[in-house]
Amino acid sequence: MPVAVAVVALLMSPLMAGCLERSTTVGDRYSGSVIVATSPDNPRGAPQLDLPESMMGQVSVTEYKESPDESDASAAPSGSAGDDKGSGDKVDEAITRVGSRASFTDLTAGQFGQLGDIIADAYGETTLTMDLTAKRSGEVVRFRGDTDLSDLIPGRDYVQLTVTFGGPVTATNGDQVGESTVTWTPEPGEPSDFSADATYPDPATAAVGSWSWFVAIVCLIAVLVIVRIAYSKRYRGPRPGRPLAVNTTPSTLSAEGLSAAADRAPATAPKDS
Repeated sequence: MPVAVAVVALLMSPLMAGCLERSTTVGDRYSGSVIVATSPDNPRGAPQLDLPESMMGQVSVTEYKESPDESDASAAPSGSAGDDKGSGDKVDEAITRVGSRASFTDLTAGQFGQLGDIIADAYGETTLTMDLTAKRSGEVVRFRGDTDLSDLIPGRDYVQLTVTFGGPVTATNGDQVGESTVTWTPEPGEPSDFSADATYPDPATAAVGSWSWFVAIVCLIAVLVIVRIAYSKRYRGPRPGRPLAVNTTPSTLSAEGLSAAADRAPATAPKDS
């Protein structure tokens, strides 16, 4: 019996470990992008987004360049080599901002909060600050944030934050560009704030319900297996205080034996001498 319980527990341990691992990874996730840029003549140089190793797999950073008219800037007229050089200079002159773009996917609430610090550090030695928080209350996720861009110069520096939530956005002070996506472009040189409410069921609650049913079924199967093993291994001997069962069925073998003995007996008694 103890051996059977140990075997069942050993078989269930990977399933229970999987349940625990899943419960720690299910929750609200956030995706979107961040752009930090400045004019090419900024003596501080282009802003750079420095990511921690823990976010490398969920955030990709690329170079960002902005021009007022991409189509005109990229059009290169045919001509001599000198003309080609001149057109290249025009393309360089058309670039109005340079910087970095970060695209992020499936960030947790904690990682999402780190994103504000990463943006604030992108411009180097400035007093720029940005705080981002997202908390759930029932079926509503409330995103709140604030930033102080007083050290940035209007018309030269540029910051943009785009966030995609796990469900429809019902209220925001940003530009809603999709059912669940909002973009904020705070004005350089002054403080700004962000807010958005998204309404959708908690993914963790849904996962707990489904896994609870799974664990209940597995436990029921384990109990049935243990009961079956215990029943097959039960003691079949007599209980203390109870007499042994006596077989009262007539034995055919004994009757045959008696008949054979009668046949072998002498027919008459021996005579006296």
